[in-house]
Amino acid sequence: MGEWQLVDGDVTIAGDLVLRPARPWSATVHALLAHLRAHGLDCVPDPVGIRDDIEAVRFIPGDAGPEAWPHQISVEGVASAAALLRRVHDATRDFHPDPDATWAFPPVPGDGAVCQGDPGPWNFVWRDGVAVALIDWENASPAPALDDVAVALDAFAPCRPDDVARGHGFVDPPDRRARIRAFASAYGTGGTAGLVDRVIDRQQTAVARVLDLAERGLEPWASWVQSGGLDDLRARTRWTREHRHLLE
Repeated sequence: MGEWQLVDGDVTIAGDLVLRPARPWSATVHALLAHLRAHGLDCVPDPVGIRDDIEAVRFIPGDAGPEAWPHQISVEGVASAAALLRRVHDATRDFHPDPDATWAFPPVPGDGAVCQGDPGPWNFVWRDGVAVALIDWENASPAPALDDVAVALDAFAPCRPDDVARGHGFVDPPDRRARIRAFASAYGTGGTAGLVDRVIDRQQTAVARVLDLAERGLEPWASWVQSGGLDDLRARTRWTREHRHLLE
């Protein structure tokens, strides 16, 4: 399989592999991904293994990261991501981790789902405006599925000022309310009541989680906190509270 090496210690694509630093919870995440793949979900990465503090999964072709923004502009793109997230959540419910399994964050009692933890547009793989895969599972942990829905809505709505939305590919201010409805409908939440409050709760939780990871000395979170990233997260929470009328 050859030697695995990270470029600048960061996420590295090497052939058909995605390499990243292994974390204490990487083995648990790989077990979860193997479970999902064994149940027919080719929309999550195929875990290859962990070697010399490096973990490897198979690369899934398509657009992700900054290349994701154009695909999620349409409500059809939003709906495709929501439907995929629901499919994944449903498949996690019969995953039974080892009693001593380690997660990035402590499990939260919920509905039996395992949340991906960061299902923003950048962590979906897109082809022709359709979300076809969900990647980057390192923040996964058992929690109510609606926690993941709220994190997704934070980015898909987006719960951001219009100038930030323009940087995400929107020429005109997005109809955030319509985008939330489209996501909720495709996921099957049974409506949108309470979702904005849940987004705010997740935004506040994100501050605490990033700070926790940074205090553990883990990158890129430690550097991000040092550069003022927490200020951005706190500002996002304030914006959401002050602009509920655009969301509900």
